[in-house]
Amino acid sequence: MAEGRRELKRQLGILDVTAITAGIVIGAGVFIITGIAAKYAGSLTWVSYAIGIIPVLLVGLSTIFLNLMYPVEGGESYVYPTRIVSKPLGFLSGWGMWLALIGPIAITAQAFISYVNALPGIPFKVTVMAGAVVVTIVFFIINWMGIKTVSIVQNILFIFMVAGVVIYIILGIPHIKGANITMGSPMGFAGVMKAASLLIFAYAGLTLAADLGEEAKDPARTITWGVILGAIIPAVLYVGSAFVSTAVMPWDKFAASDAPYAAVASTYMGPIGVAFIVIVAWAAILSSHNGEQAVGARVLFGLTRDKIFGGKIVSINKFGVPSFALIATVVVTLFLIITGSIQLVAEIIVAMFLYNWIITHVGVIMAPKKYPELYKKLPGMYQKKWFMIFPVIGILVSAYLLYLQGWKALLYGAIWMAVGLIAYFIGYLKKKEEVDKLMSEWPGERYFDE
Repeated sequence: MAEGRRELKRQLGILDVTAITAGIVIGAGVFIITGIAAKYAGSLTWVSYAIGIIPVLLVGLSTIFLNLMYPVEGGESYVYPTRIVSKPLGFLSGWGMWLALIGPIAITAQAFISYVNALPGIPFKVTVMAGAVVVTIVFFIINWMGIKTVSIVQNILFIFMVAGVVIYIILGIPHIKGANITMGSPMGFAGVMKAASLLIFAYAGLTLAADLGEEAKDPARTITWGVILGAIIPAVLYVGSAFVSTAVMPWDKFAASDAPYAAVASTYMGPIGVAFIVIVAWAAILSSHNGEQAVGARVLFGLTRDKIFGGKIVSINKFGVPSFALIATVVVTLFLIITGSIQLVAEIIVAMFLYNWIITHVGVIMAPKKYPELYKKLPGMYQKKWFMIFPVIGILVSAYLLYLQGWKALLYGAIWMAVGLIAYFIGYLKKKEEVDKLMSEWPGERYFDE
């Protein structure tokens, strides 16, 4: 190893990966996007959450499949697509995933301030934009100090968040009103499906466990359980909390609130209960924000694997953190905080995730023929021919949900991808032979000096 060169460190266990994964998933999704989804699905928002988990479970299976083949940092977002599907399409998968993580960092920072302002007894309101900038910078410092620091903070936030949402559900059940449950969806089944397509945002971080493949102890076991638990825990909390919320409070009032869960809590828990839910929301939102900064930096770092990007982007600080990638992630986040709207950003984010999911499913279908030696080492059902029905269904479902995002989100997403394609070809054509050689190999723990 060259002097001064640093590597990522294997420090993450199952709880760490689960907390980072589920912490990314449970954040602004449940505490902010649920209210937006209720505008479409009404009191059936919980059904939209139940539908939304289907494509997530399908891509979770595909992610586990690929991780068992070859655990690697940046695997799901970049390495698997470039090695199995296509070099440029695989690069765009990683490029799109970077934006898909930057957007939630911005949204969670804004959501945190919305819930600060919902705290009872506060005599002033914090400016959302300025407060979100401060939150982003504070968690940038935490992430700069290394993945172990990130995981410690994440575990604390995650455990408190899960306990808090469970308490919210249990205490809310006695206050359910049949009239609210029967209000239904204002847009019928189409509204339920539109809400489900939007709520993909609330699940979208699940597969990113695979992007921690080189920082996990026993990655095959750790990442597999991280994905499984990272899906089950949010799904139960989402469905339960959405049902209770729109059953306790009429869906239109729930959807109209800037801090919808605090609004529901105010109807049956009083000021102390509202303060408790606000603090739970803080834990959920900040755990999401924390994990997204960590994984977002590593997704961008993964794009340096094959020297398409070089220079400072490949730098790793003394704590084992891809430092420049973290800085770039935070800078773009601050730009979105200043300029973006929550719903449009959420729709663009979902579009990027769905593109990545489609590429991931295609990679699973292509892997047995392209890398038979790795495929033969897979355990159990992953070698069965019938297993391939899951990625096929996943492609169809993801394509339909992509369509539901709407033309504006797809247009902005296409512009981002076009910029990424230009960046790819500029980097590729500068070092064509070297890049071709690198992309023909599995990268292992390969990093390059600045």
